[in-house]
Amino acid sequence: MNTIFFNGPIYGHPEADAVLVISDMIYHLGTLQECRNLTTHAIQEIDLKGRMLLPAFTDAHTHFVEYSKSRLLVDLLKCHSIPQIEDYLQNYRDHLSWEAKWIIGGGWNRNVLDNPMDLNRFVLDKIFPDIPVALYSRDYHAKLCNSKALKIAGIREDSLAPAGGKFERMADGKLSGVLFETAAELIDPYIIPAPETEVLNSIEETVKDIHRWGLTGFHLMEYKASKELLLQAQNHGSKFRFCWHFQAPELDEMIAREMRSYDGDEFFKLGGLKLFGDGSLGSRTGAMFEPYPDQPDNFGILRYQDEELFAVMEKAAQRGFASTVHAIGDRSVRQLIDCTLKLNENPAYHDLFQRIEHVQSIRLSDIPDLKRSGLFASLQPVHIANDIPMIHESWPHVEHEAYAFKSMLEAGIPYAFGSDAPIETMNPFHGIYSALQRRHKVDPDKEALNPAEAISVQQAIDGYTIGAAMASCSEQIRGRIEKGYLADLIIIEDYRQLPVEYWIDAKSLLTMIDGEIVYEDL
Repeated sequence: MNTIFFNGPIYGHPEADAVLVISDMIYHLGTLQECRNLTTHAIQEIDLKGRMLLPAFTDAHTHFVEYSKSRLLVDLLKCHSIPQIEDYLQNYRDHLSWEAKWIIGGGWNRNVLDNPMDLNRFVLDKIFPDIPVALYSRDYHAKLCNSKALKIAGIREDSLAPAGGKFERMADGKLSGVLFETAAELIDPYIIPAPETEVLNSIEETVKDIHRWGLTGFHLMEYKASKELLLQAQNHGSKFRFCWHFQAPELDEMIAREMRSYDGDEFFKLGGLKLFGDGSLGSRTGAMFEPYPDQPDNFGILRYQDEELFAVMEKAAQRGFASTVHAIGDRSVRQLIDCTLKLNENPAYHDLFQRIEHVQSIRLSDIPDLKRSGLFASLQPVHIANDIPMIHESWPHVEHEAYAFKSMLEAGIPYAFGSDAPIETMNPFHGIYSALQRRHKVDPDKEALNPAEAISVQQAIDGYTIGAAMASCSEQIRGRIEKGYLADLIIIEDYRQLPVEYWIDAKSLLTMIDGEIVYEDL
């Protein structure tokens, strides 16, 4: 059925009174009568009643399948003490609906615990002495494992950590069970996942949830198995668009399949080679030029030496693959800038769409070179809501460089916004508020981080619309309300008439994808 939206502002088009959608495309912007005259087929007319029509949102950086699994796997995000963690895990074991071969999930956050080192493998051993356990940290840069999991993976007290990783040890020298960065990956080959049917159900329910937030698509930063699950969910009728950025161990397979970055259609595209340049702020593994306070030997973890990162990116580039590189600390950001500038010396690579993910800390003096490199910045403003205390603790010397959105945008850095879910909520309205106000816990009464780096509401919305479309090389077909663009649309209140706090509790009142209404609460 064709659709006409009328009687409300059209984002980006103050001259238009109505929008006509025919099938899956935007066909006309103009007056209501013009739209009526342009179609003889069945029409549904939607009265905006003064509310605003926007392009639908896309999240440019997620771990969506992992986010979906939080419905059925361990999720410790709301646990703020060891007793709460123990109670949660015992209750989880008592109510498991399938015979778990491994206990997996995550969400633990030592930064909220009074005695962080008390969270170790022995806590898990008490509840799961017989089942291996591997739980991601909240920032996904460490795993907490019980003794059985360590034994299965062959990690002993005298084992040495791999390059780019660390085995944490307690005061007595014993393994704590926490494995950082590449060390955490040693567990992965042994993990037995949850049943596929359970995971598919959780994906389909989570897609319904994100429609309520006006999201019609996302970028996936996970392994091939997750991509295949999402394709299955689409085949089952779940409606969403996604772009998959494959992991480093999958590069040779992708080369053998003779694929290229950003091949595909608007429901599924292949993105870039996903690399990790460094660690994270929460785990104090983000690679920095200066050491972390009270840890004079800790500069974070740089996952590659300069020449190693360049070699991997060049190998991908030679076969038509762009790179999508996680870089949080200022040292890692500079490393990626330099590698990209070096790649750009070869004209054969000029058309590759290289991305930098996160950019949580950048030396302001490096921003001109970031612009010169051509890197596309994939940013997550919603991280600010939880990171402010950690920035004070771990980056007090570079607070002015943290989340330097305004400085980057004023320099002309192309950008998109996302969430990094499940590390943060996928709610894009919280992302918009965070970009505008930069306040702890999305709370107007709490501290703001470096307000001079706040951006405008249009810049924030563009990060989730046209910017996110650019992130998958889709800006000629998605991300705007224009004739010939796909009909991915949402309705929200006219925020121009409301205080900035509107964004805290905002929601989509109607979400359309490909001309089909998938959520409505008008």
